[in-house]
Amino acid sequence: MSPQAALLIQMALLLALARLLGEWLGRLKQPPVLGELLAGALLGPTVLGWALPEAHAAVFANVGGLESIAQLGLVMLMLLTGLETDVRTMRDLGRAAFTVSLFGLLVPFALGIALGAMLEPPASATRLNLSLFLGVAMAVSAMPVIAKILIDLGLIRRNFAVITLSAAVVDDTVGWIALAVISGLVTAGAFEVSGLLKTLAWLALFLLAARVALYPALRRGLELADRWTRLPGSDLVFVFGATLLCAAATEAIHVHAVFGAFVAGMVLRQCPTLRAENCHKLELITLSLFSPLFFGLVGLEVNLRELKSPGLLAAVCGLALAGKLAGCWLGGLLGRLTGWESLAIGMGMSARGAVGLVVAKIGKDLRILDEELFSAIVVMSILTSFLAPLGLRLLQSRLRPNEEELAREKGSAGRFMPSGALRVLVLAGGGVNAKAGGQLAARLCAAPGDRATVLRVRTGEARWWERLLFWRRAPRRIDEERYFQDLKQAAGAEAARLEFRSVAEQDSVLETVLAEAARGYHFVVVGASGHRHPIHDPFLTQLIRRAPCHVVIVRGEPAREAGGFERALVPTDGSYFGEAAFEWAARYASAGRTRISVLYVTESSPRNPLLPAAALDPAHAHGQDMLRITLQQNYAERLADPARLDCHVRESQSMVEGLVEQVQQGSYDLVVLGAAAKTLTERLSLGSNIEAALETLPCAVAVVIPRMGSESGA
Repeated sequence: MSPQAALLIQMALLLALARLLGEWLGRLKQPPVLGELLAGALLGPTVLGWALPEAHAAVFANVGGLESIAQLGLVMLMLLTGLETDVRTMRDLGRAAFTVSLFGLLVPFALGIALGAMLEPPASATRLNLSLFLGVAMAVSAMPVIAKILIDLGLIRRNFAVITLSAAVVDDTVGWIALAVISGLVTAGAFEVSGLLKTLAWLALFLLAARVALYPALRRGLELADRWTRLPGSDLVFVFGATLLCAAATEAIHVHAVFGAFVAGMVLRQCPTLRAENCHKLELITLSLFSPLFFGLVGLEVNLRELKSPGLLAAVCGLALAGKLAGCWLGGLLGRLTGWESLAIGMGMSARGAVGLVVAKIGKDLRILDEELFSAIVVMSILTSFLAPLGLRLLQSRLRPNEEELAREKGSAGRFMPSGALRVLVLAGGGVNAKAGGQLAARLCAAPGDRATVLRVRTGEARWWERLLFWRRAPRRIDEERYFQDLKQAAGAEAARLEFRSVAEQDSVLETVLAEAARGYHFVVVGASGHRHPIHDPFLTQLIRRAPCHVVIVRGEPAREAGGFERALVPTDGSYFGEAAFEWAARYASAGRTRISVLYVTESSPRNPLLPAAALDPAHAHGQDMLRITLQQNYAERLADPARLDCHVRESQSMVEGLVEQVQQGSYDLVVLGAAAKTLTERLSLGSNIEAALETLPCAVAVVIPRMGSESGA
């Protein structure tokens, strides 16, 4: 069988069996990574090699190509781990991460040295080399396995998970450096302090370069790719390139490539223009393709038939598990964590996985380990990788998340507004509605990393026959420089948040706008039509129908005050669209001094004019008060300043009538409506109430139209 054919068969078998076993274990409420490890073990020498040795030898005799692909999978998995790791949270939890990493390293290292002192070293190694090597084997943790377990269990955003990953980074880095020192000791026959200092210096230089040079370069490169490239996935080129270069850099300084990939992920997470949808695609490919191949290869390395002494295996596995549990538990308590959190960290860091296998293979290649001890460390690496998710699953019910963790875990799930950096595209059509839209966008994009882009599409001259056809309106010429100045003036002090762009028309104005909107924007803000009806316009109809993100239609003049709109009214009926409108208005209000009012309109029932007392029904008034209190409780918790929230319940003949009455009574200068876009033949419809409100309300109106199924909130 040719090497290419063997590689394809190996990949097919591992992927199919890993998916099957992962699905089975997932239904048993276990992490799918166990199925991926088990798939490799079943196809390895322990099972397939024993039952069908000829078939195993024919297919898995040479796994060199699979190792290269699995190594790429390891790098991509560590990239995902870095993208999921919040540096700010890691910094806030620095004390706990330090104590956990310190004691989680020292305790198992000491136990490994003690074990090495009691064992007889092989003839090719000294007792010192064996003791130091076993200390390293006990001290390291398999960060890729830990990350995959935490992802599978949905714990990756918890505080103890961040501490676990932080401590694993430190422990693994120290472990690789120590392993390099041991390798040099075995090769040269003496310990070289200069080699250790050189490795540490290169590592410090790499981290400094990642902060000073890599981050600005990636941020600028992603911005340029986002702005000028037209091919899809252009920003992923920067992601892949930066990850591979960082992995190669750490590999070159004798620190494992996974550390460089992890650092690249943490740096990329800080770039505001990295698109969430591309990260989702990267995650899908990695977890469904590369991850099963990597963990399957880990399982392929296991051969239980090499074990001759059960006592040695029990000692290696017991000390490996006890060392991490005791060390991390003690470090967690000193870091002011709870006992259950400390125990969970120890259970997670006990997984050695492929890192343990790499360490074992290096020890065998250096002839520090004999066959039996090598097999014992291999089995320990696999066994701890199996026990870690099982233990975390048992401890999960004891790990009660606090409010901060709940908010972080929830992220953007179930929310309309994105939790990260916001990107808004404002279409500058030349009218007053677009000026109001620019003012709203400037206030909306107040957080660090937010971007509001004002786009003006330059159109060509109208043909002579188009000028003769009065129903074919030629595009109105505007002075762009003056119009942009007017937009800046309307935005006031927040004009610095607006980025102005003028692009030439490509194919059509609509296609140009859609191409720009596809570059990762969360919202397209467009002014209402200035002809006949605010929304009955072919351009608006097609824009809303085809936009890749949410759309906001604005009608009205900009706020007169420099601080923006002062009083915003949000009608709600409890639907998703009403909730989306409130989230949008809350984001706007959080950046200024806008006061928000929520309005719930109930239809009035006909009353007998001969019974005027019915209008004073105390039960009816009590019901309205209870509804108002419920609204206040539900919406107050979503605002940074609940004191700026008012809730009203109004009884009226129709929603529009009640809304107009409330606007006139409360002197509101902005109304935010949520609407579902529907198409009636070729005409857009937002519903009779929304369309009537757009036409009749005496103040500025913003209609938020969610893109159903959009990832913009991610």
